[in-house]
Amino acid sequence: MDKESETSNHQLLRCLKPELIEILSADPELLLQYAHSRKLVTENGYKKVRAQQISTEKVTTLLDLIYDGGRKASHGLLELLKEDTFQENFPRLSILVNPDPEEASKRTTEDSTQQSRSTNQPCMSVVSEIVTQKQLLKVAGAMSRTWKEVGIQVLDISSEKLDAIEAENNTQKMRAFRMLQTWRSRKRENATAAKLHDLLSHEDLGLDPEVLDSLLESS
Repeated sequence: MDKESETSNHQLLRCLKPELIEILSADPELLLQYAHSRKLVTENGYKKVRAQQISTEKVTTLLDLIYDGGRKASHGLLELLKEDTFQENFPRLSILVNPDPEEASKRTTEDSTQQSRSTNQPCMSVVSEIVTQKQLLKVAGAMSRTWKEVGIQVLDISSEKLDAIEAENNTQKMRAFRMLQTWRSRKRENATAAKLHDLLSHEDLGLDPEVLDSLLESS
């Protein structure tokens, strides 16, 4: 399975959460049973969702459990929502999760299409936006003496390059910033804010979650 696709879907699920809650609350039981059968949620998670009495709370709890389950679970859910059963039962889903605009237009009215597209656009831009200098500087400020560890283990930057960065910069923040700039230069169009968020969130780095989540805010 394409890790880049998993990463994008993981962030997209987080971004689409309010719209998905609104749409899927019409029939949360259908979503829960399919998610359970596809093993997108654990037995304990399944029971936790079933215990909720309000439809919106059922969907909210389920989406949170799936998101917390990681990239594969998020990817699995968004792929599930593209299937005919969900597209037919929840027509508004087509614009949110279906990449084919012609297919989407067959299943939605013109008004709902326009509304969903305007809602979905910020989510797609967050996933695909190249990380900015301002964002890099903010993340760099959250790093401590572990910046070299991040560079070697997470960003795949050589120790020689990191030593050079250390010699050329006097503060930890600027060293971390230059390191992140190096990563962005190497990744070019793939150096998205969502990708950096995913890399730094899936390691035990002790970085401030609020700082990392700021990467997912549209600039």
